[in-house]
Amino acid sequence: MTTPTRSVFIVWKEYQRRVEVMAPYLGAECFYFHYSWEERSKFFKALSYILKTFNTLKCLLENKPSIILVQFPPAPPLYAVALYAWLSGAKYVSDCHLGVTNARWLGWPLVKKLLAGGVVIVHNEHLVEQTEAELQLKAFVLRDGIVAKQSHEVGSNALLKDLGLYPNTYVIFPCSFSADEPIQEMIDAARLLPEIKFVMTWYVEKLAKQIRDSLPPNVTLTGFLKTDDFNCLFANAGAALVLTKYENVQLSGMQEAMAFGIPAVVTDLRTTRFLYKNYPVYVDNTVASIMQGIKLALQHRINLEQQMNLLRIESEKEFIDQMATLKSALGMREEKS
Repeated sequence: MTTPTRSVFIVWKEYQRRVEVMAPYLGAECFYFHYSWEERSKFFKALSYILKTFNTLKCLLENKPSIILVQFPPAPPLYAVALYAWLSGAKYVSDCHLGVTNARWLGWPLVKKLLAGGVVIVHNEHLVEQTEAELQLKAFVLRDGIVAKQSHEVGSNALLKDLGLYPNTYVIFPCSFSADEPIQEMIDAARLLPEIKFVMTWYVEKLAKQIRDSLPPNVTLTGFLKTDDFNCLFANAGAALVLTKYENVQLSGMQEAMAFGIPAVVTDLRTTRFLYKNYPVYVDNTVASIMQGIKLALQHRINLEQQMNLLRIESEKEFIDQMATLKSALGMREEKS
């Protein structure tokens, strides 16, 4: 069994699949800090940081963890965690996303020093190169874990009927409406495939109004979904669009596609080829390429589902090996019962 250690995971978002899969391996209790109103504007987002900082410190003082995991970026939760660690002697681990190399966050006072003061984990080996260059430290690699094997019946409810969708016929685009996603290219591709329905998840207000107002009729915005609804929507899709403009990114949508055995259409980059090998359908971020990738994924859905299951097996083994290395570094030994 694992040596008892009080650990917590601090996340300034509403939900993170990566966190939910990772936390049990580390015996960590997850604490999410998010307000629905913070998505309205940058002003509300900044205001939420003040409340979250106070509540994060309150949470740490009440729970008295000896190991704290915190997602970075943004920078403010790292300040709160580092302050508590300085007062209590606790260890802290920064789970760094692509933003670890984002000058906007690294430019905040003391951020580089605070990251170096704890353990840093990143999603893939290519980000290790960046952390060495930016922070002059060696990061641990821990790719996203995958949720327990899911079936197409998971979370079965009235959602598909409400959205006018039928299993295995539509394309899901699990997005965050961020600058790294080729949103317009995807929408333009959907416009030229009127016979196929597309579903985009996440907060509707995060998508630019001019884009929302000009969506073709075969594109549906769901808004933020509860976990069961999201699972149901993903598990019954015919294909998943998992696109990015940036290198060195591990795509969250690929973990979902592996969990549900859904064919994936993925941006062809050095890092995606490294992580996912030849299992998904690769495209560049042009309208023509995205259209062709979608057609291929739906046409060869059965074979691609089998390939995603093989990728899942390989990825799960890699995650378990990387987790064992991290736990050893944190002094979380495995003891025989």
